Amino acid sequence: MLRIFYGTAGTGKSSAAMEEIKNGAGTGERYIMLVPEQYSHEAERELSEKCGDGLSLYAEVLSFTGLARAVSNELGGGAINYLNKSGRLLCMALAADGLYSRLKVYGAARHRAQVQSMLLSAVSELKTSCISSQQLAEAAESCEGALGDKLHDLSLVLEAYDAVIANGSADPNDRLGALAEKLAASSFCEKTHIYADGFTDFTAQERSVLEALLLKGVQLTVCLGCDELGGGSEVFELGRITARRLTAFAREHGIPCETKKFESDSGKAEPLRFFAENMFGYGKLSYPEKTDCIKILRASDRSAECELAAAETARLVRETGCRRRDIAIAAGGFDDYRLSLEAAFARYGLPLYTARKADMRSKPIPALISAAYEVVLGGWETDDIMDYLRTGLAGLNTDECDELENYVFLWQLHGGAWLRSEPWHMHPEGYGAEYTDKTEETLSRINALRERAAEPLRRFARGCADAATARGQAEALALLFSDLKLAERLGEKAQELTDSGRGAAAQEYAQLWDLTVDTLEQCAAILGDAQADAEYFGRLFTLMLSRADIGTIPASLDCVTAGEPDRMRKRHIKHLIVLGATDERLPAAAQDTGVFSSDERARLFEMDIDLGGSGDGELWRAFANAYNCLTLPSDTLTLIYPARDTNGAEQRPSFIVNRAKALFSLETQEPGLDRARLNSPGAALELAANSLGGGGVYASSAAEFFRRHEPERLSALERSARLSRGSLSRASVKALYGDKLYLSASRIDRFASCRFSYFMQYALRAKPRTPAQFTAPEIGSFVHKMLEQVCAEVHALGGFGSVDDKQILSLADKFTQEFIRTQLNDFREKSERFKHLFKRLRSDLHDILLDLAAEMRSSDFEPLSFELDFSKTPELPPLRLGDGEDSLSLTGVADRVDGWLHEGKLYLRVIDYKTGDKTFDISDVLYGRNLQMLLYLFSLAENGDRLYGHEIVPAGVMYVPARSPEVKADAPIGDAEFAKKRSSELRRKGLVLDDPDVLYAMEHSDKPVFLPVSSRSKSALVSAERLGILAKHIDKTLCEMAAELRAGSIAADPYYAKQEDTACKNCEYFDACRFADGENGEAMRPTPHLEATRVWNILEGVEENG
Repeated sequence: MLRIFYGTAGTGKSSAAMEEIKNGAGTGERYIMLVPEQYSHEAERELSEKCGDGLSLYAEVLSFTGLARAVSNELGGGAINYLNKSGRLLCMALAADGLYSRLKVYGAARHRAQVQSMLLSAVSELKTSCISSQQLAEAAESCEGALGDKLHDLSLVLEAYDAVIANGSADPNDRLGALAEKLAASSFCEKTHIYADGFTDFTAQERSVLEALLLKGVQLTVCLGCDELGGGSEVFELGRITARRLTAFAREHGIPCETKKFESDSGKAEPLRFFAENMFGYGKLSYPEKTDCIKILRASDRSAECELAAAETARLVRETGCRRRDIAIAAGGFDDYRLSLEAAFARYGLPLYTARKADMRSKPIPALISAAYEVVLGGWETDDIMDYLRTGLAGLNTDECDELENYVFLWQLHGGAWLRSEPWHMHPEGYGAEYTDKTEETLSRINALRERAAEPLRRFARGCADAATARGQAEALALLFSDLKLAERLGEKAQELTDSGRGAAAQEYAQLWDLTVDTLEQCAAILGDAQADAEYFGRLFTLMLSRADIGTIPASLDCVTAGEPDRMRKRHIKHLIVLGATDERLPAAAQDTGVFSSDERARLFEMDIDLGGSGDGELWRAFANAYNCLTLPSDTLTLIYPARDTNGAEQRPSFIVNRAKALFSLETQEPGLDRARLNSPGAALELAANSLGGGGVYASSAAEFFRRHEPERLSALERSARLSRGSLSRASVKALYGDKLYLSASRIDRFASCRFSYFMQYALRAKPRTPAQFTAPEIGSFVHKMLEQVCAEVHALGGFGSVDDKQILSLADKFTQEFIRTQLNDFREKSERFKHLFKRLRSDLHDILLDLAAEMRSSDFEPLSFELDFSKTPELPPLRLGDGEDSLSLTGVADRVDGWLHEGKLYLRVIDYKTGDKTFDISDVLYGRNLQMLLYLFSLAENGDRLYGHEIVPAGVMYVPARSPEVKADAPIGDAEFAKKRSSELRRKGLVLDDPDVLYAMEHSDKPVFLPVSSRSKSALVSAERLGILAKHIDKTLCEMAAELRAGSIAADPYYAKQEDTACKNCEYFDACRFADGENGEAMRPTPHLEATRVWNILEGVEENG
């Protein structure tokens, strides 16, 4: 028997069906409530509440799929391997691969996953519409043009796809067709009453199942939304057509039919009932009373819509006392709203469930597998390896990945470096760093990490290479999973997420392993022993896995639900908020999606190929979906639309909005977001923060609320608003810098340049992440080391006067070769360009040494110490300044110290090798910069007698060029002019004692070419008295620095000499500093260049330092 229960929304059809099921208890007959998949949980809950605990003894709620599964289990078909989405996509890829040469339109499907997905959707639609490949082929013959070509291709694709899945698998889209065929042989539905509820209409497959149930003698009751069966509003046309089709079939087969109209009131608020009855009417009706049940809100944009929805939700919960689960949010084109809505609800502290299926491509397993294949097939590129490790599933934690990646990045290791058997031994801190026990410990740890990362991949690579079939490739991938203990890692990750309160994310991780294994098994089963190399198998498997969906369930029982209007999971809600209530979205405009356009669907309908959404059916479905959604709430309906879309185009409200305004004499409200934010403590706190900078009346109201009720939160805000860069506490200074303050020359320069950059480099130890390159600092370290070693060897041989240039260059080559072996790994992993540049650098070293030899041969000064470390030389205790906690000790390394013993006194000069363009400027010393050589000189003046055994006299400081000079000229020049310019570039820079004997001892010439003096420039000459004044000035400067450091100064006060000479230029900490001159109480510190005469006047007190 067939019964049709019909009526508009809320007239009691579902309640009547459930009441009959309740009354069926004890009759010995079976009752099934057949509902759409998305309503099954809600229907089970409702039916259980109505029928009590005994429900399961005689009744159950099933979807069509659930019914098919039950019948299949009864008839022994439960072992059928139904493909998941990934397996179906693989079958489509295989079908397309075998057909591409015969396809007229979709030949690109062989290589394009997007086209394969589109064809798979088309196949699904054809199957649910019961359209066979033969029907398509016949239609293609009678249809010319693009549509005929499409039908031709789809006929071939459908046939080939069915042939692929026939090999031991089945498409779930064939399940209902099989159910319709098997029902006659099943006893499952005997003496059964079935109630189909919640459907707007039925697909051809579903309809065939209902017809088979009728033929079997089942009492079938179908609940349909419809005002009249013989005519009425076109909104209900789909329901009317469904009723006519079913009753026609029943009468044709002699099955009794009965129809029953429902018109009772279901308890919906009267204004909402009135709106449901007249929503799509045309008459000039008007509701007689003012109502708050329906509201129209206009927002500025989509983001504001979502925030208004969150605010309205918070208000409803607070003012009406409803539960959050009593509220639902609907939006046409919901994916456009999802992220903004989730963000707004999180901001307002409201739980929201959007029933989304997580994209597998954003999860770590596909990333791990894809990266693993990239590694073994792409030459072991470091970027691929790090992508693999960074998934968190490869056995290394974040800190271990960081350490390994930093080392690999530092030395730019690629390809074969990961596969070599010998361990990595380059220094973890780059070129020139000293090897210590700690270095060896670090290298041992890094090599262990490298082995843990690489070994599973090496085994995977061997497995892939040995496998000749798809099944073998699957086994190789399964071995990788086993080596990585992937199941355990995913379980641990899920538990961590659960423990941290991230239940939804934990659910996703819990599904990842099963999905992956299921997909791998289907891939192996479908491809079997077909020939497949790693590239082919990896491409197909990652494609399959990337298309898998991860379902989620609400993390809380009491949460707001949101989704598409036609996918609302709750049929009984109190409050509905509709977003995007514009002409484009409410009702949703029909769009050309998939293979066929709307016009093509209409033509197919005329050819008796009914795809279920053809012609006016699309419009009727859109109206029915809008009606079904808008009639869900029992208490209130809120319609929100944006003034403009994301492109700034003006949006028109839906005609439904205009109809609601006309029926209830409503005005569109445009609530400001500030007012809306008063509905949530979190959002209101943001408002209160705005009040600190002025804000407005709502911001002031929010601030007053927190001042009265939660003063501690407002106080915290006010304290945050007053925060500046500030300073470190005494305890922090000790923790960061130690109990004793040590300053080296480089630290002093950094502090004098900018206090904040000093804090970043020496307190936080932040350093830029750059690869080890032979740039200026590394070249400087190399040249320094070579000069030190060669000069020490020459000194041992009797000095530069005792060796010739050939011997010097031979020594240079010997030490350079040793450097290449120990520091550059014999040029392994080095490019040809690097080797070429290093060869040029060796030539420059020869020039530097020959220049140095020429100077030393004309001088009475001899090298006494090389790389003199003031902190490690027992005879030279660190120079201490100040007393108590503010005292400091000076440390550092002097490149070279030369001496001349004259009349029992040892005259010392400090030499610093410079590979850059740095020069000596006495005004820098005034500002506390560039003190390095003077510090060493004055320290030796105080304590050098302990080291050298003679009274010390400071003789000067000099920068010695440690680079081959660049000679610049505007026009071609001769050899003599070139030599003159080159000699000028090689002249030393610095200060030397103004004593003729000392100057002659430094260079035996009336016209010195090396010393920083000439007949035209005497600024480098300094008296012993002035050297003493410099020493006192430096002591004072350093004591002030120590006091500032102990006071915790971290001010951003970069020096500024001129536009191209400022501490901010090329500062590696600029992004962290965010310094803006003149803002937040911070400003540049002017340090203009002063002539030497004026500097001395200031130091001698003749002129004030302005």
